[in-house]
Amino acid sequence: MKNIYMMTALALLLGINNANAAGYQLNEFSATGLGRAFAGSGIMGDDFSAMGYNPAGMTANKNSGAQLGIAFTEIASKAKSKYGTDKMDYFVPLPSFMSQWNINNKWFLGFGVYVPYGLSTEYKHDSHVATKSAGGARKSYLEVIDTNLSGAYRFDNGISLGASAILRHISGQLTSNINAMPAYGLRSDFNVHGWSHSFQLGGMYEFSENTRVGLSYRFKSTQKTKGKHYITTTSTNPMIIAGLEAMGMIGKFHSISDPELPASWVLSGFHKWNEKWGTSATVKYVQWHRFNVFPGETTWPGLALSGKKNLDVDYKWKDAWTVALGQEYYLNDKWTLRAGAAWDQSPSRKSSFRTNRIPDTDRIWTSLGASYATGNHQFDLGYAHLFMMHGKTVDQPTDLTVKYHNHSNMFAFQYQYKF
Repeated sequence: MKNIYMMTALALLLGINNANAAGYQLNEFSATGLGRAFAGSGIMGDDFSAMGYNPAGMTANKNSGAQLGIAFTEIASKAKSKYGTDKMDYFVPLPSFMSQWNINNKWFLGFGVYVPYGLSTEYKHDSHVATKSAGGARKSYLEVIDTNLSGAYRFDNGISLGASAILRHISGQLTSNINAMPAYGLRSDFNVHGWSHSFQLGGMYEFSENTRVGLSYRFKSTQKTKGKHYITTTSTNPMIIAGLEAMGMIGKFHSISDPELPASWVLSGFHKWNEKWGTSATVKYVQWHRFNVFPGETTWPGLALSGKKNLDVDYKWKDAWTVALGQEYYLNDKWTLRAGAAWDQSPSRKSSFRTNRIPDTDRIWTSLGASYATGNHQFDLGYAHLFMMHGKTVDQPTDLTVKYHNHSNMFAFQYQYKF
């Protein structure tokens, strides 16, 4: 029975170590931004989302007001291996709230709640990814919610400076089949949650009323999380269940994970050519290399028998760039139309480190959007389609190769009230 204990311990560790909870960095808290592929992030002044990208850009909006928005992100994927094809296709909602108070033409305050990082993948319980890979990935979920308090000051020489204090909450869940010991039907459910804080600094320079450039820096944050780690069995054999319970192989344990979320730079520019046309651009740099090691601990007693001290995982993520270009067309005093395109680089560059939980690859954005303003009200719509490069994962213990064909659609709806 001791050998069973050791083998199951190793299987459980494989199930956890295949988990990559680094997640994606999200931008979907501006419907106007989505319509131009987030070109000009933080300095456009056509909604109240600047605090999420560059707090200095709040000075570009001459109105006080608030906005409520929601984005829907479709996750669509075909995972092909020698065992067949699995499909994922579902929508994830991302709500946001932003508000801004212009105290005078010098001082600006902002408050917002939004989701800057997130991950959601889910395979059917009988998919080949869940049943054939050593990790047995079933569900991966990560949500980071920022509560942002920002301030900005405009100088007379065209320079604006801003800063944000961010209170950050993270929650995550990783569920897995333990495939190395199928007779015992073991399932792992790793849950964590916790709080941290971060800061953001920004600057903007207005060459003229129609031309401006902005630069912002978001500091890294270390998420201090804890939670519960549940190990269960689908076996109905009383002898197996009793043996697993006696050795502490199933039950509820404490879980801890303190990953870092990356620092990032955003450089944006905007120029309005005439009464009808305006062009925006953004270059973004995210320091994903901080996810070379994803930390994890559990009080599960089988950990020591496996020869491991913790559940730390080496993923070798790389820093990544995003380049976006957007175009505005001011149809009249009520309607604005926009479009954009972007190249978004994945931090996961090699199939040997890409995981079934995040089968991420480089992507190309194409987007469209529109705004309608009447009185103090404005209604914004945005849509983007993401063409993702084909990629694959290689599961080292089982030599299972899975090829992924992914795409994504995003829809955003937003209401602004100006006062």
